Amino acid sequence: MRNPTPLPASLDPGGFLVKDAYAAGVPRWRLQTGDLITPSRGIRVTRTGEPDLELLGRLHSSVTPRCAVSHVTAALLWSIPLPLYLEEEGRNGLIHVTRRQEIGRVKRRGVVGHRAPLLARDVRVFKGINLTSPEWTWVDLARHMGRASLVASGDYLLARKNPLASIDAIQEVIDRRPKVKGIRMAREVLPLLRPGVDSPQESRLRVMIDDAGLPEPAVTQPIFDERGIYISTPDLQYKEYKIALEYEGDHHRSDPVQWGKDIERDDRLRAMGWIVLRFSQVQMNAGWAHSERKIRDALSSRGWLRPPS
Repeated sequence: MRNPTPLPASLDPGGFLVKDAYAAGVPRWRLQTGDLITPSRGIRVTRTGEPDLELLGRLHSSVTPRCAVSHVTAALLWSIPLPLYLEEEGRNGLIHVTRRQEIGRVKRRGVVGHRAPLLARDVRVFKGINLTSPEWTWVDLARHMGRASLVASGDYLLARKNPLASIDAIQEVIDRRPKVKGIRMAREVLPLLRPGVDSPQESRLRVMIDDAGLPEPAVTQPIFDERGIYISTPDLQYKEYKIALEYEGDHHRSDPVQWGKDIERDDRLRAMGWIVLRFSQVQMNAGWAHSERKIRDALSSRGWLRPPS
C-alpha cells in the first residue's frame, strides 16, 4: 500500500503499543503495512533509519510488566559515558531488560533479558521509562568495562551539577550484590571515584596519572589570587606545587572565543607562578609517555620526590 491510512493522532508517530492502536480503533491490517516495523511482539515503530533508543526503551518497559530497562541501554538513556565499543553495541537496536529473579527473564525478539533481585528503589522512572537506577546500572557495567572507563562513568554519576548518585548509594548497591559478575572491579574502582569532575577525559587522565605512580591531583578546585579574586578552576591541580593540568577537548580548539579565554586564563596562572600543563586526546593515547614525563618533570622541578618503592 503506497499511501497507508493515517494513524490516529493519539498514537506516537514514532512508535506505539499494538494494544493502544487497537484501543484507538486501528484495524489489524493497518498494523501490517510496509511503513511499520515490528521490533518485538506487541510493538510497532515507524520505518526510519536509526532506532530511537528512548522510544524503544519506553515501549519495552510498557509492554513487559514489572521490568526495567537496564545495562548498556539504561547507561545510554542516563547519558552515562561509555567506551566506544559499548556505545556502538548499545545502539544496535537490542534493548536490555531486567526483571526480578522470581518472575523470570524476559524472552522476546529484540530484547536481552536479565534477572536480578531488584528492589523498588533500584528502579526509576525517567522520561516515561522504567530504568535501573544509575548506581545499579553502574554496577551492571563493571563486568564490561576497563578500570579507567569505569572510573569515568562513576565520576559522571557524581557530577557537580545534578549528580545522579552518591558514593553511599553506589556502596549500598555493591554491598547487596556480592556475587554479581564484575563486583570485584566495582569494589576496586569505587575508592577512585571523585565528585565534581567535568568530563570523562579528565577522569581518564587522573587514572593514568595514578597508574604512573604519580601523586593524585585534586579535582576542580578554584584558584584565587592574593587579593581573593577568582582566577580559574583547573581540571586537575597540585596546589602545593602550583601545577595546573587542563584537558583540552575539541570544543576548546574549534571555538575561537573559548580558545582565547583559555589562553588568558593560563597567562594569569603563570603570572602567579603556576605551571600550566595542557593535554589532548592525542597526548593521552599515543603521546602518553611524553605526557607522563612532562608531569613528572614539573613535579620534580617544584620539589616533589618520588617515594621509595
